[in-house]
Amino acid sequence: MVPAEPDCLISERGGAHKALAAARFIERHTATRRFEVPPVAAHLSTAIAVAEGHADADGGEGVGMTVAMNVALAAAYGTEVLFTTDRRFRMTGPLTGHEAFRLLPDDL
Repeated sequence: MVPAEPDCLISERGGAHKALAAARFIERHTATRRFEVPPVAAHLSTAIAVAEGHADADGGEGVGMTVAMNVALAAAYGTEVLFTTDRRFRMTGPLTGHEAFRLLPDDL
């Protein structure tokens, strides 16, 4: 789990207090090992390469480092399934050999 994604979604839709409550929820579950928050330093080069490769996407807006880091982490974990409503993942595609990302909840 990458805390930036739920924080962004919850902040936009429910406000700062709900986003902070979600962060505490994640914190509790990482402490009990129900969730894992991965270290990102080892994946930074891959994320930068993804961002560079998509710098002209979306009319020159690019995909950004949050999306790029999630693409890199998905590859590291061997998955194409992501919990996000960020449609920029449709521009990138997974690095795992899968045809496309499955974005939840949209692709349920």
